[in-house]
Amino acid sequence: MLIEKDIIKILGQLAGNEQIHVAFDGSDILIRFLEDASKLSLSTIVYSGGNYIPTSVRNCLSHKSTSFDHEIKTFLSINEELFKVSLNYLGQSDRLSHLQLKELLEEFGLIAEKWRNHLDENDRNDLVYVHVK
Repeated sequence: MLIEKDIIKILGQLAGNEQIHVAFDGSDILIRFLEDASKLSLSTIVYSGGNYIPTSVRNCLSHKSTSFDHEIKTFLSINEELFKVSLNYLGQSDRLSHLQLKELLEEFGLIAEKWRNHLDENDRNDLVYVHVK
């Protein structure tokens, strides 16, 4: 859970940088202001495939019915070169209060955790079991 002091620290760090990384609830969240700070971008890795993204994970991403969004709209992106799947958010920042930013980061972290669990669960579908005698 974030407290007011954390939010003030995050905003202070963002004021002097183009982007910052914030560790929150098991997520390393990249936070950026875009378009003269009128938009806020959040991004975190929800799946890392090492050197491969399995078919079951790709199929999971293509099903639009799977959504863990509650109050905010997020989207997934795949980095084919790094074999990673990221959860992303892009929204207006010019009217965000400290409380709204706190709630946004908490909700984003919750959605990221749900996607991580879901993708890891689907990743197991591609495991090949070998019986040893």
